[in-house]
Amino acid sequence: MSRTESRHDRIPGLNGATAFVEPAAAAVAGLFLGRLTSRRTVFVGGAGVLLGTVVIEAGVATGMLSLLWVGGVIGGVGFGASFSGAIRTIAPLVQPHQRAGLFASIYLVAYLSFGVPAIIAGLLIAPVGLQGTVLGYGVAILVAATLGLVAQYRVNARG
Repeated sequence: MSRTESRHDRIPGLNGATAFVEPAAAAVAGLFLGRLTSRRTVFVGGAGVLLGTVVIEAGVATGMLSLLWVGGVIGGVGFGASFSGAIRTIAPLVQPHQRAGLFASIYLVAYLSFGVPAIIAGLLIAPVGLQGTVLGYGVAILVAATLGLVAQYRVNARG
């Protein structure tokens, strides 16, 4: 194995499996964190997204696939907790006949929040490079997660 070649370059599917780790962790987290209050779940989720992003960024900066996997698990747990906690917080606030519209809106925003950054990243890869794009996207996630945690802390502090 040469210095520029690593084990994940030689094992088919290992790189692609990293895309499975985060959503799988999110699904599991959504199931197991249901015992927490919805507010606490959202706060724990935000912290998970923040920490997971830091670990993923370290993996990108160092080229360590293991950090991408660990960060994906942490970030996935954070996303699953945040999403399930947010739904558990918002759903009871609307009448049953309004829930279809609420969930349609939630999923529209969720899909746009995944799709639009992917399109922007695709446009930035040529001028900035893949690593620069990933690191820049990570910074944007860190800022958003920090703002979300601060807002959630303030809501929790008010009761």
